[in-house]
Amino acid sequence: MKRLSLLAGLVVAIVLLISGTGLAQYSSGNYKSNEVFFGSGGDNNQSSANYKASASAGALGVGNYASTNYKVYSGFLTPNEPFLEMQIDSSNVNLGTLDANSANTGTSTFHVRAYVDSGYSVQTISSAPTYTSGATSHTLAAMSLGASSPGTEQFGINLVHNTSPATFGTDPSPQPSSAFATGVAASGYNTANQYKYQAGDIIAQTPSGSSGWGLTIYTISYIANISLLTPAGNYTMVHDLVIVATF
Repeated sequence: MKRLSLLAGLVVAIVLLISGTGLAQYSSGNYKSNEVFFGSGGDNNQSSANYKASASAGALGVGNYASTNYKVYSGFLTPNEPFLEMQIDSSNVNLGTLDANSANTGTSTFHVRAYVDSGYSVQTISSAPTYTSGATSHTLAAMSLGASSPGTEQFGINLVHNTSPATFGTDPSPQPSSAFATGVAASGYNTANQYKYQAGDIIAQTPSGSSGWGLTIYTISYIANISLLTPAGNYTMVHDLVIVATF
């Protein structure tokens, strides 16, 4: 019996590469100003021993403005604290019992939520599924970019909706829309029905020049094929993901 079960995304690491000051601050060699407020009234820090609150009576501008030299965000009570979150939403993937006649598929999901940053990337850092029994060990062949080929040993993923070898997976889903979140599947993992796997690859990211604001839901689509020569056993993978952000 050749059985493959994946434990996907059980380990998440967050790495922050910080350069310069927060994007909601303004500074030069002679001054620094935090949380400038232009509007008809407001207070970013109303507190007592029993409560803490922020209030705004209106703002004169909203949106963001940028050039190669600056970036400004405006609106109601925009905080200046950077925020980054990655969470695994479905962690167990069981691809069942494999045979050489057809591919097996599965999916897992994770999301990234960010605020006041200049982008992020998500890397996969685990080896392909491996079977180990005593001194015997075998790792499924990780795919270069290509289509599923039953009868050929393969392991690959992408982060988009597919129709072959089955209808499964979903394109990255910005919430509530792409106007608020800009995450996409990375090159090599963004083409329907084409799969790849290489430890260390970036699988999701914000496009160059865009900010990582908002929440994006990602679905990882897994496929596995075996050949007649693939050793029988229970193949497992703990799928580690690492997110790196710049501010």
